[in-house]
Amino acid sequence: MTSVEAIRSLTKHIVDAMNRGDVEAFFDVVSEDAVFFPPNEPAKRGEELRDFMSSFLDQFTVHFDRYVDEEIEVVGKLAINHYSYRWTVAAKSGGEPQTAEGHGIRILKQQTDGGWKITHEMWSSYRPQE
Repeated sequence: MTSVEAIRSLTKHIVDAMNRGDVEAFFDVVSEDAVFFPPNEPAKRGEELRDFMSSFLDQFTVHFDRYVDEEIEVVGKLAINHYSYRWTVAAKSGGEPQTAEGHGIRILKQQTDGGWKITHEMWSSYRPQE
């Protein structure tokens, strides 16, 4: 499997984990020292990142309608992944589901076993959520 194919597989893993609400599976592909930059929030790393994702998936169900790797550039043991998405998020407490579209940038590092893990990620919606 090429590096690009491995990163596309990682993308599928992320989408499947988020759609199932499985935070542990999500973190299978995130490095221990990862930093995420969610919209309208301070940077999240370590336990704060795990708490952020756990809290989100505890409160909401997620369904990715579309998730596309727009560009994957591999340079040595680092890769940059530009993606676009469309997802529907529904509060588990009720209310109307919200749909958002956006894009993001992900930096990945190849591990000693040849696999890839996310080290940095930043994403944004094309329009503010209502």
